[in-house]
Amino acid sequence: MTQIEIANLEHASRSAFGWSPEGYDGKTHLTGLFAALVPALGILAVAGTLLMAVL
Repeated sequence: MTQIEIANLEHASRSAFGWSPEGYDGKTHLTGLFAALVPALGILAVAGTLLMAVL
């Protein structure tokens, strides 16, 4: 297999892993962002608390 064939396979596989939305509606969805941010901050707070308890 040549270098070009390997590069073509890598580029083809990258596009298969990418998520493409069905369409862009022009709106900023801040509620979805905050809905994901709140649990993430909770997880970080618990992890930080556990880390400080171990130290």
